[in-house]
Amino acid sequence: MKRGFTLVELLAATLIMAIMMTAGFFAFNQVLHAWQKGERTVTRLQMADYAIAQVVSALRSAYYPTTGAADAKYGFMLLDGNDGDEEDKSDTIQWTKLGSAIVGSDSELSETIHTVRLFVQDETRDSPRGLYFKAGAFDLVDDEEGEERNFDDDDEEDGYPPELIAEGFQGFNCRVLDKTEPFKPDGKWNWQDAWDTSNCIPRAVELTFFLEPATDRDEPIVVKRVVEIPLWDVSQNPISATSDGKDKKEGGRTGGRGGGAPGGGR
Repeated sequence: MKRGFTLVELLAATLIMAIMMTAGFFAFNQVLHAWQKGERTVTRLQMADYAIAQVVSALRSAYYPTTGAADAKYGFMLLDGNDGDEEDKSDTIQWTKLGSAIVGSDSELSETIHTVRLFVQDETRDSPRGLYFKAGAFDLVDDEEGEERNFDDDDEEDGYPPELIAEGFQGFNCRVLDKTEPFKPDGKWNWQDAWDTSNCIPRAVELTFFLEPATDRDEPIVVKRVVEIPLWDVSQNPISATSDGKDKKEGGRTGGRGGGAPGGGR
């Protein structure tokens, strides 16, 4: 004699099936979220890696004249807006360079000496938060009008408007190698948050970028780069650097440039 399932048995089987389906859904949901988070992180790191490569190349392409005298117009400037570990604050650095790194190969500036300012800017009504730069002719003069332009002004006509390098950056900190005591007694590099000798170029800089996390619950992604600048000795010891008679002609001026390849445009 065959016996059918009782109501209790059917309810128990239904309950077990519901539990298994719920567990499977949550497991699939976790895997899906982890995959999406990983994809966003990889995409963000790829964009950041390209942007930072441009910055590194631009620093290595720093220009300083080998005239045998220190000149503050060609020096490195650091405006400290980040105490070192603030994820949503930004330092500002400025230097003079040659080449197409950051400004792009289609820019007229890529063929001459120009000044670059780098910083992270918060989101505005017209612009996203990200890594930005300003660039202008070295002497900060409008060649066509013959009038000085304000490098601190964002106006397109009277100043130099910021241009986006890449989104996803929320903070930036820069430290420089101390000029007089570059190494600590233990042999480690002596990093400083201030650069007071703006008439020359630091031997090396440490760049720390804080990238927006994949989700609001995560910590920002931290990316660091240490960049040695080839012309630091020319700027810090201009007389001894030119005493060997190895001056070069560059762009119609006596000067030198960094050894790093300028890289492509943005």
